[in-house]
Amino acid sequence: MYHSYKKAALLWTLPIIFFLGGVGFWLATQLIAQQHQTMSKQLTQHQTHLEQQKDQVSNIIASKQPHVSAASDVLDKLFTADWTIASQKAFDSKAKVMAAYVTEDVIENSLDFKPDPDKMVTQTGVVMTYDHMDFLPTSASSTEVKGKAIVFVKSHLKDSPDAMTRFVYNVSYNPTNHLINQLDRVGTFQLQSDSTVL
Repeated sequence: MYHSYKKAALLWTLPIIFFLGGVGFWLATQLIAQQHQTMSKQLTQHQTHLEQQKDQVSNIIASKQPHVSAASDVLDKLFTADWTIASQKAFDSKAKVMAAYVTEDVIENSLDFKPDPDKMVTQTGVVMTYDHMDFLPTSASSTEVKGKAIVFVKSHLKDSPDAMTRFVYNVSYNPTNHLINQLDRVGTFQLQSDSTVL
């Protein structure tokens, strides 16, 4: 009799234990899902806040240093023309487009205005695309903005993986005539686009 009572009690308690275990598991998954949603929401809010701060800083710089902003705009146009090279013809004609943004002195002395008599673009089959530029001003006045420009260029050769090359320049901009009056390339750094090799 005691044995059958024990067996009946066990039969009644097992479903209750399973039910309570299921409810506990369900509550735990709900809690984890809720925590995940809260964390995702907080992360999104944080990213939005950072973007807003970045925009505010850019607006403050543009309002307080309009010449720096103007220099950055002209440099962006110049480097777009300089480093968007899809063919030898594009390379050979880029100087005409770039001339609108620079002084005669830059045209005569800058490496970026030198012709390509060896037709290296045709020989290598390289295709280059201007990606973006970081302008780091070192001084700014009503007569001159000086700084460094780091230009990011994507390049592709027929039999090689894509790469990102950074060209570093010393630059100077004249706010009076809105022209670049110094364009000295001082270094080149190449990064493979495949991060596994870094």
